Amino acid sequence: MVHTSASTISMHSDKQGSWQTLQSGPSTTSYHVDYVIGSGTHASGYIMDLGDHLFQSPVAYYRSRQSYDLAPGYEGTADPDFTRPIGEGCLFCHAGTFDAVPGSENRYAKAPFPHLAIGCNRCHGPTALHLANPDARNIVNPAKLEPASRDSVCEQCHLKGVARVLNPGKKFTDFRAGAPLEDTFTIYHDEAPKGSEGAFRVISHSEQLAVSECKRNSGDRLWCGTCHNPHNEPHNEPTEAVSYYRAKCLQCHAKTTFAADHPPKTSDCISCHMPKRNAADGGHTAFTDHRIQRKPANQVTEEAVAIVPWRAPSAMLATRNLGIASVETGLERRSGKLIVSGYRMLTEVQAQFPEDSEMYTTLGSALLAGRQYSEAVQAFALAVRFDPKSSPKEANLGQAYAALGDHALAEEHLEKAMDFDPLNLSAAFRLIGMYKANGDGAKADELSRRLTSIVQAGNH
Repeated sequence: MVHTSASTISMHSDKQGSWQTLQSGPSTTSYHVDYVIGSGTHASGYIMDLGDHLFQSPVAYYRSRQSYDLAPGYEGTADPDFTRPIGEGCLFCHAGTFDAVPGSENRYAKAPFPHLAIGCNRCHGPTALHLANPDARNIVNPAKLEPASRDSVCEQCHLKGVARVLNPGKKFTDFRAGAPLEDTFTIYHDEAPKGSEGAFRVISHSEQLAVSECKRNSGDRLWCGTCHNPHNEPHNEPTEAVSYYRAKCLQCHAKTTFAADHPPKTSDCISCHMPKRNAADGGHTAFTDHRIQRKPANQVTEEAVAIVPWRAPSAMLATRNLGIASVETGLERRSGKLIVSGYRMLTEVQAQFPEDSEMYTTLGSALLAGRQYSEAVQAFALAVRFDPKSSPKEANLGQAYAALGDHALAEEHLEKAMDFDPLNLSAAFRLIGMYKANGDGAKADELSRRLTSIVQAGNH
């Protein structure tokens, strides 16, 4: 059972499976747990399938504590709910394959996961040819790739950064092992202040390793596969971790002369130089610090100077992708400086991408944040024009019209968003509010009942 200041979430199981019940004030709702995500090494998260839409539970199970608590991102939330949509960017790293419905944020096929677990193809590329004729020459071996493509295999899931920007017309699932990530999307991360190593985060192993002396001195020779065997079980950890990782360290440090007070070379290298630490974005658990520090360091909390690409995309996409990343990060952090910077970049290259719906969406979001409502309408209208069956983009346009004060057009586009996706909750909540504000309580009640019936039908 998890308690917050305004609600309680309890867990129980019966013949129909596992359930989580939210009690908030006089209201009590039970949700069936349809999927569990995560390896379970650190934590397990939960997914609810409601009307073919996937939502995240605000509760996670933490193995180290053997208890339930709020999931990452919900800390400090007084009244958590089950309305956080799970988009394709999340499932890209948590499922083998998934069948997403275009034009929605979190709608999937009746059977959303053709393959639940991460498969061989994620690291070794398409496997059909290899299965038909097993041969080392017709399968991708990450260790034999050039550094950017080699590292991309791991970074697709182990380097989140602050923003991931898809190239025009691309989906996350377009990435194929053997190619650099930048052929599909660019990852942006904080540029730490001079002399700082940045905040310690969960999905930033590559960032941490990059600032270590070991990596800087060995260059491209040191990569994830130097120390990790992804085929090892259980949970990719060696049975004798201390001796295994010590041997990895001594591959380079066997002849190193240590200080007199240094423990012997038969000691545990990892516990001193790669300790478990609490992460800024990791909920209630600890993770290995890959910075391989000579001496333990305090948590770094300095504010980042700027965001930069992990590896630069093509020159043609550099300004476009950085502009989108800057606006997205600025909106998340409420940084006017980043929003304005990103907006200016996008206006510089707008003519180069005349039919880029995602770019127009980002421009509209920046303009809406800057209270330039008329211009935001124009940008969102172009986004809809070039992606005409997108529920989220219709909802954006409705929101901009509402901000402009044109309630008739706002309702029209929000209703169209609901036609495309009947469980677009952000559009629904906004539309219900508008109906009530316009004195049309009957419409508000009808939409509320419709949402409830969809959720109840899906909550088997």
